[in-house]
Amino acid sequence: MVHKRCTTLPRIIKSKWHDHRLFHKYFLPDEVRSSDCIICHNEVNPKHGSYCCSHCNITFHVRCVTEDKGLYSIVSLENEDEMPNESSIIVIERNDAGEATKIKHFKHMHNLTLGPFDGGYGNSCNGCMLPITDPCYYCSECVFFLHKTCAELPKMMNVWYHYCQEPLALISDKVFGCAECWLISNAFAYECCGCEANICLRCVIALTPGARTSLKHKHPLFYYRRQREKCNACGTANVGVFCCKDCNFVLDLRCFSLPIKARHKCDEHLLSLMDHDDNSYSKSHHCDICENSRHPNHWFYHCATCDTSAHVGCVLRRNYPFLKLGNIYEGTDHPHPLTIVKKKYYYPNCDKYSKPCEDMALECSKSECKYIAHWNCVKSISLWVGLKRHFIYK
Repeated sequence: MVHKRCTTLPRIIKSKWHDHRLFHKYFLPDEVRSSDCIICHNEVNPKHGSYCCSHCNITFHVRCVTEDKGLYSIVSLENEDEMPNESSIIVIERNDAGEATKIKHFKHMHNLTLGPFDGGYGNSCNGCMLPITDPCYYCSECVFFLHKTCAELPKMMNVWYHYCQEPLALISDKVFGCAECWLISNAFAYECCGCEANICLRCVIALTPGARTSLKHKHPLFYYRRQREKCNACGTANVGVFCCKDCNFVLDLRCFSLPIKARHKCDEHLLSLMDHDDNSYSKSHHCDICENSRHPNHWFYHCATCDTSAHVGCVLRRNYPFLKLGNIYEGTDHPHPLTIVKKKYYYPNCDKYSKPCEDMALECSKSECKYIAHWNCVKSISLWVGLKRHFIYK
């Protein structure tokens, strides 16, 4: 028996939730009988209709994948071409296990070698700007690193959380404000070919459908886009959170993507992300950057060597940890290109604000021009144009 409305369900669809075409089935094949829906994470009853992928062991509830008409399109012909999933890398060498050990990435001029690399772990991944961890690719000719996950992302992709119908293209070396986490970066990003909104790799990877892992939690986490819960890391209630099915643990998108290690001028060492404070002495619960109190149950950054502790926001949002130093920024009215810098010893006065440039600054790339200004004084309003367009579509 079939509902009348179910007789009109399209047989084949393309969904932003998955790279391959999805086929409507009245009964699930034997090999996917225990599968959960990628969207709601609840079990798909094998006796009921569903959409499934003929390439992967992935299924969707009919209602979940078709409720938002902006997230899928109907395929009229079974042999209709899918969007090409063009790889960002060319494999040059493989090991005996078939793993790519030397590659050429289309965003870098030199070949990259699969780690471990003993001399580079103080650096950050050029793709996501998070600290380097194994497995990673490194360049033996210059300071360039890519996590294996970041290197293997395709040149073009569709994502379920971006409502513009155009695909997203992988870009680099452009200063942008991420449309999901709002943080400023000039690392790799996916840019919409229609509205020009940009999404950083940290958010792209975090919001990929399926179970996600967090170094601060032992169980897998699942993203629920319409669920409102209080985040264990910051204490803020948000809609769209990562939840654990086994215990009462919740993270919002920003806290899920927090770097485990971060730098700040308040300490000469790397600061480690902490999910609890072992010191019960209340006077120790303060931030060494803003000198205000810290909530003992909220996550913070800490240096065990210097006993330095600071709010997450004070370490990250005021210090622009995802901006690569030395890159050129041209989004200002200054006649020459400007270089992103951070002065460590000599602090010249800002040409706009007349205060010493102790934090992130933009310095003229022409040696004869002595222009320098704080990042906040000269950053272009065009950074937020893509964000506004993104919210219009949403």
